[in-house]
Amino acid sequence: MGIAYHKKTDKKYVQYTLRIEENLLDKIKDISKKEDISINEVVNQSLEFAVQDYEQQK
Repeated sequence: MGIAYHKKTDKKYVQYTLRIEENLLDKIKDISKKEDISINEVVNQSLEFAVQDYEQQK
């Protein structure tokens, strides 16, 4: 039996279901592979960027 590896993080995550346009998800998957990070991390970083940009535009 192996030992599961869990990254230690101070971030709190909430599971939330949403629909993403297929072509956009394909692009997210490509970025994930190229940057060697999870799809979840790509989405979180993208949303963080979008929220910061939105707040700066006010």
